[in-house]
Amino acid sequence: MKAVLLSISPAVAALFIGFLIGRHSASIPSSTTIPSLRQKPIETKSEPAPAISNAEPVPTVTPHSENSPENSEKADVIAGLKGALALSSSRHYYTALSNLIDSLDPAGISKAMTFAQGLTKPQDKALVVSMVLGRWAELNPAEAAAYAQNLPAGQDRNRAISSVVSSWAEKDSAAALAWSQQLPSGPTRDQAIQNAIGAIAATDPHSALALLQAMPSLKNRQGYYSTIFSRWTSNDPAAAAEEANRLPAGSQRESAISIVASNWTAQDPDAAFTWASSLPVTQARNRALQSVLTSWANRDPEKAASLAASLPAGSAREQSLGQVAQQWAQTDAKAALEWTRNLPSSEGQLRAISNVLQTWAQAEPAAAADYVASMPAGRLQENAINSVAWQLVNSDVQAAVGWVQKLPPSSARAAAMNSVVSQWAETDPRAAVEFVMKGSDGRTDTTLLGNVSARWARNDVQAALTWAASLSSSSFRDSVMPNILSAVAESDPAKAAGMVSQLSTGAQENAISSIASQWAGNDPQAAGRWATDLPEGKARQRALENIVNRWTQTDIVGAGTWLSTVPQSDSRDAAVADYARAVSSTDPQSAVQWADSIGNDGMRNGQIESIARSWLQSDAGAATAWITNSSLPREIKGRLLGQK
Repeated sequence: MKAVLLSISPAVAALFIGFLIGRHSASIPSSTTIPSLRQKPIETKSEPAPAISNAEPVPTVTPHSENSPENSEKADVIAGLKGALALSSSRHYYTALSNLIDSLDPAGISKAMTFAQGLTKPQDKALVVSMVLGRWAELNPAEAAAYAQNLPAGQDRNRAISSVVSSWAEKDSAAALAWSQQLPSGPTRDQAIQNAIGAIAATDPHSALALLQAMPSLKNRQGYYSTIFSRWTSNDPAAAAEEANRLPAGSQRESAISIVASNWTAQDPDAAFTWASSLPVTQARNRALQSVLTSWANRDPEKAASLAASLPAGSAREQSLGQVAQQWAQTDAKAALEWTRNLPSSEGQLRAISNVLQTWAQAEPAAAADYVASMPAGRLQENAINSVAWQLVNSDVQAAVGWVQKLPPSSARAAAMNSVVSQWAETDPRAAVEFVMKGSDGRTDTTLLGNVSARWARNDVQAALTWAASLSSSSFRDSVMPNILSAVAESDPAKAAGMVSQLSTGAQENAISSIASQWAGNDPQAAGRWATDLPEGKARQRALENIVNRWTQTDIVGAGTWLSTVPQSDSRDAAVADYARAVSSTDPQSAVQWADSIGNDGMRNGQIESIARSWLQSDAGAATAWITNSSLPREIKGRLLGQK
């Protein structure tokens, strides 16, 4: 019944794993092993797999007279279960419940199941039903499977099937697997098959792996590999490691290697590290080393830290440093921080320090903040400020704001304040914008004000617009309205476009640019019609450029078709230059033809020369022929043709 835990929710399973694992290992007969699976198809051994039919009745309890022996026995079973459940606050609870259910005979199973189905506490019901089904599957798997299969569809039925298959597979894995494969396609079938294969893997992992590889249509294959190699490593980590390394390259191999590394570390970390270090230098090796060192850091963080620091420079070392530091910080943040501070300067060191401080700030935000404030100015402190500010703002916005204000002026302080106040705007935007308006140094940070007002507009557009309209300073209105309109444009670009006229001429340029970019992402045709109706000028030029840049990302042909309809103007020239650059990497001849349509002589010749230089690198013959016959000035032709 140990595999029954697989079918119980993780929260319930965690409570029972300490006493249920292995409780039936001594009673499982030797016939549990299935070496024959390697040579021949699976066969059911003793009982035929029951047909899957929702018409089959669910077993019920037959009523008896009050004084009959059967009724007395029923009362004993139910009294025992009630007594065991009453011990839920005692360490004897699990043992009592397990021993009682283990002692049930076929007659007691039905009584116990009826009682379990009537329990009102979901956790008690899930546990007792799963354990009773596990016992039933040991005594009569066909009946237990039929009962589980005919329960009403839903989570309880899925759990019941998993419980039956898990226990059945311990006794007759071949029959359990055969029955699981008959289930209708879906998550329940997948989980049942995974449970059966997991039971096979406990005694014959080679056969389990062969079975999995013979069923290519199974979904979520990575989960099956995890089950097999987790159990394999528990029994023979060296063999599991060798087999995992032989798998074809891909995510399943990487997952298997990572599982072997983590589980082997729990048994023999030195051997696991030696093995992981010997793997070929690939992503799988990196993940194996990280898995080993992260697991090791739970037991001996100093040793794991020393080994991580000894790795050769590269992504494996940098990521391992960060993960080991994070694990160490959970038990001794100051020691972990001291270690990270003494590492050689690198991206790995920055990541490690950041991880330590984030972990420390979760447990002791004030202490972590004070430490960071005392660090010497420089890149390490800048990264540390960002890490702690992010953690502080998630627990206490006001405290985070106060802490950042006390820091000496620097780019790190400005970035931290931006992060903190932007997060503040998610919960209390009015307070956040008022704080920015006051300015801690007597000046208002208009960039930060724009960012905060945009956050506000994404959550409550009308409130943000009303606030912006109430501002007495036109300069403040101009700094926030483009950001607000950009947020409006995310959901209603036409509405945002209609509001542009409320801005001053200088602010309109930024607003139009943002709206055009947002609009082009959803409806480039509509954005193009709006932009071409704008008066010629800087705002129209930026709108056309943004539309072309967004449009070419999804439909480069459609963008060109639209651009060909735009009347000649300075803004069109700028948009064509952007389009020609986008086309040049795949179709340089079309790119130079587009560039040749630019009206401004200087811009046209500069664009053609730039594209032609790249074209000569990829197809000198075609590029030379075009340059020779082009209308380019002689000196440009000479420069281009002389570079060949």
